[in-house]
Amino acid sequence: MWTSTRHFACLLVFVVSGCAGLPSSLMGASQAAQTGPSCVCNSYFEKTPRPAWVDAGDVVTRESYQTTGSSQCSGLQNMDTNRADLSARSKLGRILNTQVSSNISETRTSYGGGVGSSKASIQSSLVSQGILEDSRITQRWVDPASCRVYARVQIASRQIEASKAKIAKAEAERLGNQTYYIDTQDNDPAYRELVASAAGQLLSNVGITKIVPKPSASAHQIKFTFRVTQYDAGQAIRGELRTQIFAPNQAPVWQHITPTKGVSFGGASQPALVAKAMASATRSLTPILQDRLAK
Repeated sequence: MWTSTRHFACLLVFVVSGCAGLPSSLMGASQAAQTGPSCVCNSYFEKTPRPAWVDAGDVVTRESYQTTGSSQCSGLQNMDTNRADLSARSKLGRILNTQVSSNISETRTSYGGGVGSSKASIQSSLVSQGILEDSRITQRWVDPASCRVYARVQIASRQIEASKAKIAKAEAERLGNQTYYIDTQDNDPAYRELVASAAGQLLSNVGITKIVPKPSASAHQIKFTFRVTQYDAGQAIRGELRTQIFAPNQAPVWQHITPTKGVSFGGASQPALVAKAMASATRSLTPILQDRLAK
């Protein structure tokens, strides 16, 4: 009985304190279990103490704009760094008062210590496409405690101004912002006025506001030509509307042919059928022309 009690006491001490005879390898395994596994992303970059920029937030100076983004580690380095970069650039976009979409494509060139530089083509819901194309990822770091990847992004103020100038130039050159002269002279005189009226309404619907009454050295020409391909007196008319845009130097820019028809079940004159056909044509042409003018 005394022997059993002594063995039980020794076993109790062994469990609680490890006893003096516990191998060092088992002690190490016990400690590893208590601290848990290391962050799966620890090998991404060179291990350094927590840098100040991780907690610095947004830093705006006369010379540059900087901010930080982060992403939870998944173990896939490319995906984790891309997400951290995107998070940083999205924050930078908000600083610049630019609503940046998530459609960002990047070409990254790595250099030293896992830090990379990137140029991004960024589509915005505003006319600010490309505003962050010169933003640069200057640093990246993994926090082993939270297992997050951090990225620091920077853009110089002069680059922002250059991007704004580039955007303004592109916007000024956009077809939708040009001055236009409407040409309907190649239409049959019987319905030339109908075509001109429909063309004017179409341009108003697609947002063209700069229209001059006659050709100008600085104006684009937009030409509308309606051609009848089949005519059933009083019943129906089929045709096509050719729309052409020419630059001020008369170089062709764009053209589109829209098939169309006008139908009447109660009998109608040719001009009335042409009016119906033109209404059908402009309905079909509106989104197509609007898309082209936006470029």
